[in-house]
Parts: sequence; structure tokens; C-alpha cells
Amino acid sequence: MIDFEQLEGIVGCFCTLLYPRKEQTEGTIVEDLGSEVIIQLTNGKEVTEYKDDIVICE
Repeated sequence: MIDFEQLEGIVGCFCTLLYPRKEQTEGTIVEDLGSEVIIQLTNGKEVTEYKDDIVICE
């Protein structure tokens, strides 16, 4: 499990959502809001998710 407090620069990282949104499970982090992030899904839509609800792909 990744400790988000020690992780720097997650904007631009590819991630997988633990709970599908708009029938999508993958996207790119476009903004870090502290305990939440804005993710642009592969279909182009943007959603806000808690960091605990995503897995960052390295």
C-alpha cells in the first residue's frame, strides 16, 4: 500500500479506481486536493475520489 503522505508528485500518474465511476475504472490524476484527487477517466470525464479509493500504477 502506498503512503500518500510520503508520495510526491502524483499528478499525472495513471490510477485504477476501486469503485467504478461512469462505468470506468482507469484514469489519470490531474489535481491533488489533499485527501482527494481529481481524476480524468479514460472516457474524458473528470471525477473526484478519495485517495483511499484509488490504486496508483507505477
